Order: sequence, then C-alpha cells, then structure tokens
Amino acid sequence: MFADIVFNRPIPPLTYGIPSGMNLKPGMRVRVDLRNSETSGIVYRLLEHTDCSYTKSIKEVLDSEPVINEDLMITAEWMAHYYLCSIGESLWTVIPKGIRKRNKIIAPETPLGQGDEFDLTPEQEKVFQTLKRAVDENRGDRFLLYGVTGSGKTEIYLRIIHEVIKRGEGAILLVPEISLTPQTVRYFSRRVGDELAILHSRLTPAEKINEWYRILSGKKRIVIGARSAVFAPLGNIGMIIIDEEHETSYKSEETPRYNAKSVAFYRAKRHNASLILGSATPSIESYYHAKLKGLHLLHLPHRVLNQKLPKASISDLRKVRGGTFIAAPLFTAIEKRLQREEQVILFLNRRGFSPHVYCESCGHVFRCKHCDITLTYHKKDRNLSCHYCGYVETPPDLCPNCGAETISFSGFGTEKIERVLKDHFPGAITVRMDRDTVRKRGSLAQILNAFSKRQIDILIGTQIVSKGLHFPNVTLVGVLNADIPLNFPDFRSAERTFNLITQVSGRAGRSEKGGAVIIQTYNPAHYAIQTAKNQDYEEFFTREIKFRQALVYPPFCRIIRLVFRGTDPDALLASGERAATFIRERFDEYISLLGPTHCPLSRIKNNYRVHLILKVRETASVKKALGELQELMRSKGEGYMEIDIDPISML
Repeated sequence: MFADIVFNRPIPPLTYGIPSGMNLKPGMRVRVDLRNSETSGIVYRLLEHTDCSYTKSIKEVLDSEPVINEDLMITAEWMAHYYLCSIGESLWTVIPKGIRKRNKIIAPETPLGQGDEFDLTPEQEKVFQTLKRAVDENRGDRFLLYGVTGSGKTEIYLRIIHEVIKRGEGAILLVPEISLTPQTVRYFSRRVGDELAILHSRLTPAEKINEWYRILSGKKRIVIGARSAVFAPLGNIGMIIIDEEHETSYKSEETPRYNAKSVAFYRAKRHNASLILGSATPSIESYYHAKLKGLHLLHLPHRVLNQKLPKASISDLRKVRGGTFIAAPLFTAIEKRLQREEQVILFLNRRGFSPHVYCESCGHVFRCKHCDITLTYHKKDRNLSCHYCGYVETPPDLCPNCGAETISFSGFGTEKIERVLKDHFPGAITVRMDRDTVRKRGSLAQILNAFSKRQIDILIGTQIVSKGLHFPNVTLVGVLNADIPLNFPDFRSAERTFNLITQVSGRAGRSEKGGAVIIQTYNPAHYAIQTAKNQDYEEFFTREIKFRQALVYPPFCRIIRLVFRGTDPDALLASGERAATFIRERFDEYISLLGPTHCPLSRIKNNYRVHLILKVRETASVKKALGELQELMRSKGEGYMEIDIDPISML
C-alpha cells in the first residue's frame, strides 16, 4: 500500500510507502523524509499501486484519527483550484496551527447558564420569520441582512441559530476581529451554553486543540470565530453567518489568499445550508448582487427600542490651530460628556506617537532599512518602528545625513492623542486600545471589560474600536482624521472611508441618552464623508457604483493581481513584462491588463514588489493560463509570483 502525502509547500502530492501494520487514513498527519529533512505531511489519499519506481516509507503516524474530515478535504481541493495553490498549502491552512503531535488535551467544560430572551421588534420579527421559513424548508438560500448599527442583528443571528440546532444541524458565525469575540461569546453563552465553541488566533494551542476536537466529534455544534473559523469541522452545517461582511479582514494575505466569504458560499452550497451576510455598510459587490436578486435582501432600517442614530457633524481640520490635532468643537463635546459621567470613543486609524520623523535642516526622512515605508516614533518605547516588518531603531540626537540637531517629529497617532487628552483632561481615565497595547494575552478583554464597567472615560483606538462593540453609556464618538483611508491609491478607498466612519459612529447613542459624532477631516466635501455623516448608505452606493461602472471595477469585473517579489527590481519588471506577453498570447478575453509597474509599497522585508493587474469578466477561463505561467516561472527559476484572486488590497 502507498499514500500520497501533501506538504505546506507549492509542490504536488508525493507518494510514500506504508510500512506493514501501520494504520493510516486520509486526513492523518505523518512524518516523512522530504529532501533529506524530516517533515510533517498530511495523508491525501491511499493507493494500492503506484507507477513510481522508488518510494520512501512513512516514518511515523502522528494521529490516531484524522484531524480533518472528508468535507474539509473536499473544501481544500476547491480552494487549491480556485486560488491556484497546491493542495498541501490549502490543507495546511485548514488545520489549526495549534495542533501538534499527540497533544490532544480535553479540559473539563463548565456549563453556562441560560439568559433572558428579548422581545423582537416588528422589523426583527419579519426578518426572523423569513429566515426561519428558509431553514424549515431547507432551501439553502443566501441572504444579505442590511441593518443599521444597533438594529439588533445579533439577536436575529442567535434566534435563527437556535432553530438550526433544534433541527440537529450545526452553525458557524464569523466575526471580522477577535475584539468582537468576547462580547459576542458572552451574549451567546448566556443562551446556548455548552453547545458553543470558539475558534480564533488568540486561543492557546491547548484551547485550539480542545475546541477543534470537540467540534470534530460532534460535541459542539455552534462555532464563533474570526476568518479561519470558516473551516470548523462541523459534520452537518445548517447555517453560516458572516457578520460585518464588508470587512477586509475576511481576506487572507498569505497563500492560499482565500476569502472566508467565498469559502462560506462554497461550504453552504455543499451542505445546502442557509447563508447570511450581515452589515450596516454592505460591501458594494454584495449590495449590487442583492439589487440584482442574486441575494435575498433583508432590511432593518431602525434601531431597537426606538433609539435614534447619533447626530453627526463635520469639523474642518484645515481651520485647526495650535498643533493639538483635536478641534475646539470636539474638545468642548468631550468636556460636556465627562461632566455628565458619560463615555467617549475616539477613533484614529494610525498608531504610534509620530508617523513622520525627519531632519528640518536637510529634509532627511527616517525610513525602514527593509521596506519602502517611513518609520513611526513610539514615545513610550523610545524607538522608531516599521509597522510592516517590525524593524526597530533608536532615534538619534543628530541627523545621520547632515549631523544637525534638528530632528523633528510630525503628524500624530493614537499615542500622541492619548498624551494630549491626559494633559487636557487630567481627571479623566483615558486608555488607548491598539495593537501596541493589546499584545499581551487577555489585555484586550481586560480593556473592554473595564470600559463596560465605566472604569474608563475616554477610549482611544484604531479600527479595533469601530466594529460591533455595544456600550450604552457611550454618547460621543470622535473621528480624528477621516481622510487617512482616502489617501490610499486603491479603488476601494472611498468605500473603506465610508464604512469606517459609519461603523465607528454606530458605537454612539445606544441608549435613551442619545449620541453625537464629530468627524474631523481635511476634505469635508468628499461624498464618502458627507454620506457617512448623514448615515446615508443608499446615496453612497449610488455615487460609488457609478464610479465603479465608469472605470470598470468590481462588481463590473473580476480582478486578478500578480505580484512579483525579489531582490532585483529590474529583473522583476522584466518578469512582469514576460508574464503580460504570456497572458496576451494565450488569453484574449480579458477587459484590461494594467502594468507591470512597481507596487505602491514597492519594497517590504527586503523584497522589491512589482504587480500586474488583470481585469476579467470571470476568472475560470484565465486560471488555466495562469497555472501554466506559474509552472513556467518555477521551471525557469524566475523568482516568486503570487497570484491573488479577487484581491482586497492593491498596495
């Protein structure tokens, strides 16, 4: 007997002999000799015969039972085909990174109590009954649940999942960030108890293993987690829900560059399960397909308990003086909330103290030695840091270029805003929540718990504060620089700007106290900012879809992005030119071929980057040519080419 073994590498399955007496099944992990190095692999399939004249034997079996089921094996095959990667790379993505040899530890579970149910509003009841009919009739329908912030989407998720569980099926709820997981888990735990499993990157290896095997064995039938939870090994899926479906974090930036939304569509179809995409700011593509009846559109236009959306105003940063980076209207509004013992959230999508460090005498800018990016000054750590590769250096007293003592720190990040607020409001408890302050395990939950108990007056944060958090005592949200995402060279810049402002604005006014939002911007007339101020998604969609159609961007085309990485930028451009010629000669149905040209971020981690952007009507017909191109480049040793199907970032 023989077995095809796959590895987390861009190579096809390799055949190995099965020693006598070794019990082996597809989905088990083994240790084998690969290129004179002992390596872990996954059993892909068993063979009675092989055409290979010589095969090595498997050294060791690491599992007593398969760590993935047949359904996930088939899903991995689909991913490998769709995203043009090896089956090994796909399968190793499915398996949690925490699983190691023979460390399956099942810790005791603590049953959780049942919580109270809330009465649904008439709007919620209508949506719920529509979903319930789809589940009862086993139609496998796809829905877009478009509900304003605070409209009670989570309660509907919980109710419909309960219906699915009653039918003996399982459900997956994806959230875009682990910051949302604690609140969502607490909400669900009170109602569903020990049926619930959690899968996300902040779990310890032992916790991941516990949850994975409980799901695989059928002990857990409800799974909540971030992107990778879409691979939960449920045997009988009845419902998949993607909350905040517009979020870019559902897209992986590593091979295979899968989108959890696409994987969810595939798994739902395989199981004839219902699929719900939920958002207060649906992606342009999703809403467009709902308009065309490709998705069933469900709408929750009002908040629960007759709560009003917060009143928003715009503050023009061009008129700010004094270098505080916070305009007078926002300072005044914060002061009023503090006097009333209410809470404030301030959003700034830029961490650190100063994002731009330079010499005033000669203009020298401090840049990362490994990336095409400026270094950010972090005052607390007293270092200059690259947010792409992690390079760190100590800020010098003298300019390394001219020797002058004129080092200047310009711009502002969350750390500088924290300092400004602590100086201005010394009696208030001000806390910063960004990647720098939530590195330690449990720190994120600790901050959110303290904020929910009103032990924090002002919470400053990056995107982490904009998503799904529910704090009734928050009556003011300040957006400190709404223009940051607008400045990215990406066709989705306006959409990201609108989404971020709308989402973070939705954190305010979630009680009878009401709420207000102040949006600081250098570009107050931009339609993304104006429509976000008015919470007018329909108007934004109308403006944005015209732009997409005029320039033929999704949803009016599909995009494939080829990125060439290496140490020689001229050689990369030459590779890009050869790739463009290859595509033109073999495929004439594309809409346009842009490039090759240097990526906006032209160098990351000592690798230069050149990209080629292909617009097509559909991806299936061009994938064969791209697969041939991939093999040709490997055979000629032309360096690394990443293929990104339906890219989210163009940087």
